[in-house]
Amino acid sequence: MTDMDSFTVILLFSLISLVCGANRNPGHLKPLGSVGNLVLIKELQREFPTVSQLFTYHVAKSEPSLSRQVLNDNKNFSLWQTDEQLLENIYGLADTKIQVEAFIARQRHRIPMTFDAFLQRYKKEPLMFADNIPEVLQKYLVVPKPLQCEAALEIFQSTILIINGINASPLLLNEEQDHFHCILRGHKKMVLINMAKYPDVRKIVIPEKKQQQEPPMNPDRVDFDQFPALADVEYHVANLTSGDCIFIPSSWTFQERSLEHTFSVIYNVKHRRALNIDVKELTECADYDPTFTLDQIDWSVERQPQSFKDLIMNLINTNVVGFEKWREYFSKHLSYDLASDSEASAIFEEFYDIIDVDGDGQVTKKEVEQINGAHQHHITDILYEMAKVINTKRDATKSKPAENNDEDQMQSSHDQSEL
Repeated sequence: MTDMDSFTVILLFSLISLVCGANRNPGHLKPLGSVGNLVLIKELQREFPTVSQLFTYHVAKSEPSLSRQVLNDNKNFSLWQTDEQLLENIYGLADTKIQVEAFIARQRHRIPMTFDAFLQRYKKEPLMFADNIPEVLQKYLVVPKPLQCEAALEIFQSTILIINGINASPLLLNEEQDHFHCILRGHKKMVLINMAKYPDVRKIVIPEKKQQQEPPMNPDRVDFDQFPALADVEYHVANLTSGDCIFIPSSWTFQERSLEHTFSVIYNVKHRRALNIDVKELTECADYDPTFTLDQIDWSVERQPQSFKDLIMNLINTNVVGFEKWREYFSKHLSYDLASDSEASAIFEEFYDIIDVDGDGQVTKKEVEQINGAHQHHITDILYEMAKVINTKRDATKSKPAENNDEDQMQSSHDQSEL
């Protein structure tokens, strides 16, 4: 593998920017995964893990899985093989308006354009699409077999379409979701590391805010003398081609290198809820339906928290500053004391840290305006999780026996009025 410069790519919630250029010790610069213990990922041929295997083994035990050629038999798979077929066969796609990532002078910009314009330009310019799958395309993507089960659909959180050029190589970490990463067209090489197994490596990949004065590690040009811990870990490696899907567990970091212009789709499953799925329900799944496409899924429940963006802008416009003030304001909005609930407060802190992009403790209008696409979906998932925790505890409060003290009874009455 040769060293190369890469465009900085933002695909999901926790991004590590890539910084290309010379290093003080150029003789030690090698790609991530070229030094260390290489482990091949267990493969299945033309099939996904069963729904039971997915949740009781791959999710529960944090084990990746690789399904070869599993998409090839899908009815519309051939449509995705060329840009021309997509534009000719999908009515309305050409004029669909999208937001595109553009990389100019190593700076990331979001610019609007039509899908047709993007397909005309992305092979010639540093452009990339990474966003929710446009509605016009959803009926051409079949829901993966293990996610068709009713119990799985309840925790199936989001889908992201990624279209990128050659040699885009980000380093990513998704702590909130387990996900399938499927290749509709193209060729990718992926290197995965289990961050839960290597906490020292995690500190290198995601340095604490106070340690972020140094440029982040570039996974294309790693100095293994400077970061010896990276030479002593297990790297799970896979070469993915059109029709393949890889399951990446929560808290695994991964680097992907696109060797061709590539179309990928990501199917996100909420990790915390996946761990608590009712195993008995997994035995009651209906047979696989090859006509069950993404447009048939009701996402309305998941999207409820998006109204919080208006609340956030109101906080900005009224000069509410700092984490404590924000938590107090959200507590009033939710009629729930976040500060007194460690679980809900921790989720809120995670939300605040994400929108406080520069980590200075204050959220600005400019930072809020960056909430879109995959970033917005991640924030939505966190707020949804916080709302679920609050509602669950309210329900538990309401169901307490009558002998509870007067304070609990008053709180239960208040909760009922809120619901």
